[in-house]
Order: sequence, then structure tokens, then C-alpha cells
Amino acid sequence: MSSNNNFFDIIIVGLGPVGAVLANLLGNYDLSVLVLEKSKEIHPTPRAIHFDGEVMRVFQNAGLASKIKNIARPTHKGMHFVGKNNETLLVRKGLEGVGDQGWENNWYFFQPDLEKTLRAGLLRFSNVTVRLGENVTNIKDSDSKISVSTQVDLSKNECWYEGTWMIGCDGARSIVSKKIPSENDNLGLDEKWLVVDLTIRDGSIRAAKLPDYTIQHCDPQRPMTRCYISPLRRRWEIMILPGDNIESMGQTKFIWSLLEPWLSPEDADIERAQIYTFHSLIRKEWKNDHIVLAGDSAHQSPPFLGQGLCAGIRDASALAWRLGLILEKKASEKTINSYVEERKSHVREFIDLAVKCGKTIKSGDPKLISKYFQQETGTQTNVFDFPKPQLGLGDWVKGVSPLGQISPQFLSKDGFLSDNYALYKFIMFQKHDLKRLFSRRHQKIIQNWGICIVKATMDVEKWLNLLGATAALIRPDRYLYGIANDFEEVGILLEHFECTMLEGEKTEDYIEEEKDKNLT
Repeated sequence: MSSNNNFFDIIIVGLGPVGAVLANLLGNYDLSVLVLEKSKEIHPTPRAIHFDGEVMRVFQNAGLASKIKNIARPTHKGMHFVGKNNETLLVRKGLEGVGDQGWENNWYFFQPDLEKTLRAGLLRFSNVTVRLGENVTNIKDSDSKISVSTQVDLSKNECWYEGTWMIGCDGARSIVSKKIPSENDNLGLDEKWLVVDLTIRDGSIRAAKLPDYTIQHCDPQRPMTRCYISPLRRRWEIMILPGDNIESMGQTKFIWSLLEPWLSPEDADIERAQIYTFHSLIRKEWKNDHIVLAGDSAHQSPPFLGQGLCAGIRDASALAWRLGLILEKKASEKTINSYVEERKSHVREFIDLAVKCGKTIKSGDPKLISKYFQQETGTQTNVFDFPKPQLGLGDWVKGVSPLGQISPQFLSKDGFLSDNYALYKFIMFQKHDLKRLFSRRHQKIIQNWGICIVKATMDVEKWLNLLGATAALIRPDRYLYGIANDFEEVGILLEHFECTMLEGEKTEDYIEEEKDKNLT
């Protein structure tokens, strides 16, 4: 770490959930991290309300899952899309119990509680500095360093900081993104919706009778979403139609007229009512030299799948280990290019699906549902689930899925989760204990990058058998880097990994090529 009090290895702009997760993950590296946040206080009302099992797994790898579990609610009820006559048109299925990420697949939460927990986690790290109430006013990027000025508490007081890398986690109106000139890819949805958050009053009989899952009202006359956050919190998202008076839409009297079929002022209090424009955008450029974007500053999704926050936290998880290795001189700066390519492709699949859901909600057209969603065998309604996209080309061995996909996490009978072997580090699962057979070079690779070698348990071995593999190398963000079919290939896999880290991404099928060379 630098001895200069105003110089940091990494400067993060924005202390929302994405910036806070990134800082918590980076805290475990021997780096100096500065987080700049313009607000002095946590935003008091809810915004995001859902995260999935993969995100809970990120919280686990950040050492915060036990605390976040206490402030979030798991659910297996899924999401129902209903027509104007309340008939079921489409279902996003839920899963009862623990899913393949080692956690329940869906969680609802109150964002101020989540942010409080994430910020408390940063107190563990002496190498992470947080500056609240400092609004970034200027950013200068040169070959050797990044300089940033801030305005303190909206006063005329100015502070200057310098760093090697800057990460923009400052949302849809990102000031950092202005340093990366770029067009947006528009994926087809740009609409205004009224978002209403309610706190339920004790003893409300009408509220108690409402379904305890999310319902999408696919009615062209008034498309609407009803979200069950907790017994004490509900959300309505209401599309603003042509001819609606925008000013009246936000007035209390009009809001209650829309909610009257379900609730009245005797049942609940309006905590927040705000008009948002739902976007479906992906910036074409996320990086310029040592300035990188993550979360809403790089991409924006309509909320119909509850994946906007999830995508940003996946960004943080994919970015932190790369920055750590680069600054520790264990990886090429080209690995940041691979972050962009991997995440662009991944986030697009989720946004595409959210857009399809939005079009379904607006139309309620069964033909559109048949076009967008495949019907599962043996069901009477159309059913779909979250996708598990493959990463774009980057830091993994090219090949068919599940290579480049999120790996499963294994839960033992005594409750041990397999990521806990080495939280947010590389893990190699092996069917056989091969460590004593490794060459000196392979041992050096394992030691240098801190790869934790784990003898496969019965469940892990079953998974390896499904892959037709002897070993599997899993990245800190828990995406599958590569597999090996025999001892020879294990060595080749480790060499490929070393080459990728030091020289940047390799897109060729390296293992097969190297095996062929050895055979000849």
C-alpha cells in the first residue's frame, strides 16, 4: 500500500450496494481503497427489493452472508403473470429450499438495511477509507495516475485524491461514465412507471388476504406489478399510459384510487411514490484506460425480474479479483478487458428476458408468450426460470457450457458450504489427491495464485463425473474457469491459467491444442 495519505490503489465512486460489495471484496487484498459517496446518509426509502441465490453467494464470499440473512426474506413462491380476468398466463417458477448456489434462489429485502450491513462490513478493513458527503466534481486521467477532486458537504471546501484505478459505481447518472465517451445499446424498453412503496398497518385484514408472492398484471388497460416484500411492506409498480396526467399520478388521492381494489388508507401508509423511467440499456464502452464502470453506470435493466441489483453485484464480484491480481502484479491489465467482454454478454441475456417480460405485461397476448417462453412438458401453464448465461470471451477456457457458467456450490450434511474452503479465492476440486504428483512449476502456480486444492466430496465427485472431468478450476467469482479429464490435462490447465493471467485472455481451445502437442 502507498504511504501517501492522498494516494490510493483504487478509488471507488459510489457507496450503493455495488460499490460497497466491491470495497468489501477488495478489503482482503493488500491494497489501499478509497470510497467516495456524495450522500452523508443512507437513502431512507427502498429502491431495489430482490436478489437471487448467486448474489447471496457473493455476500458469503465477502464474509457477510450470516448478517444479510438476518435482514432478508427467502421465498420459493415465484412470480405469476395474470391476465385481465386474473387467469394465469405465465409463471416464473420458484424453488423450495436450498438451490444450486448453496442458498435459497430468491430473497426480498429493505435496501437501507442492506446498505447499513454492507457499510458495517467495511469497518473490518484498515486499508479501506470511506469519505461520505464528498461529491466528485472533477476527474483527470493521465498515463500514470487518476486525480479526482471532491466538494465536501455541498460547501466550497475541496479535496483532491490520486489513484491508479477508478471504478464508477455511481449509478445511472454516473459522473465517472462521462470520462468514457460511449453510445448505448437500447434493448427495446424505455417507459415511465409509477413506483409506490407501502408500509402495512397492524391488523389489516385486506393486506393479510393478499398473495405472498409477486403478481404481474398483464392488462393493456393498466399494466401493473404487485410485489410482496415482507408482511409489513408491499410495492406497486404502475405503468403510465398515454393520456395520463403525470402530475396527478403522484398525488395521494389518485394513487389510492389505483390501489382501491386491494388496499385503502386504513390498511397501509404510502412510504414513497415516485415516477421512474425504466430503461433497457448497455453502454458500448465500460473502460477507458484505468477508469472502469460497474452496475447501473454500465447497464440498466427494467425491474420485472428483479435482476438490476444482481447484475451490478455480479460486476463487482467479477471485477474485484482482477483488480487485486493486477495490483499485486499477478495478472495482466488485459484481464480488465476480459471483465468487460464477459459481463456485457452475460448482462444482455438478463435484460433481454426482462424486456420480454415487460412486453408480456403490457400486452397479455398469449401469442407473445408462446413466442418468448418455452412451455415445459407436463405443465398447463407456461413456466420459465432465470437463465444461467455463459460468459462472453474472457478469462476462462473456451468450450461448451458449463464452462464459463456459474458453478454450483455444495452443501454437506453437516451444513458446510464448499466456497468456505477458500472464500473469494481460486478453488480446484480434484477427484484424486494429485498435489504430490505436481511438477515444481505447477506447485509454484498453485502457490503464487493461492489456488486451494480440495479433494472432491461425494457430491462434488458426482458433479465432476457429469462433466466427464477429473478436476475443475473455479474462479473467485465462482465461474467455472476450466476442467481437466486426466492428470496430464490438470497440468496443462494450470499452465493455461498462468498464461492467461500474465498475458491476458486466450480465446483458443488451449487445452486441446497443448494435449495434441504433447501427444506428437
